[in-house]
Amino acid sequence: MTAIERARPAGLYASFSQAGGLLHSSGVVGRHEGKPITGMLAGPEDVARGEAAVVAAVGAILRAVEDEFGSLAAVSKVVTLTGYLQASADFTQHAAVMNAASAVLQRAFPDAPLPARTTIGVASLPGGGVAEVSMVLALASAG
Repeated sequence: MTAIERARPAGLYASFSQAGGLLHSSGVVGRHEGKPITGMLAGPEDVARGEAAVVAAVGAILRAVEDEFGSLAAVSKVVTLTGYLQASADFTQHAAVMNAASAVLQRAFPDAPLPARTTIGVASLPGGGVAEVSMVLALASAG
């Protein structure tokens, strides 16, 4: 099993921005061994690659939360999950890809409701990434 890579800014921005009891993450491109998981989602044969990318991105954000706050216990729930998928105009499996990201959150926060979710197909992403994910998390200390 590959170690989960921590999300780190690739530019002039912060990994998180806190507003009241909410923690907004920056977008994170799914990576494997330090390199973006790349390519375009064009058909059903690409779903597994998309799933790997969103799982890696969610894992990286959660690892960054642990690094920043000491534990995922600092979070009561994920409020929203947003996924951007580099996809062809004919790709229709967006929900299947993002279900993998939701499943990670369901395992990480088993007592919390699933987040609201938005998935958007785009023409390109940073580094040629196949998927970029961001989240809004509710801090436990705020509730």
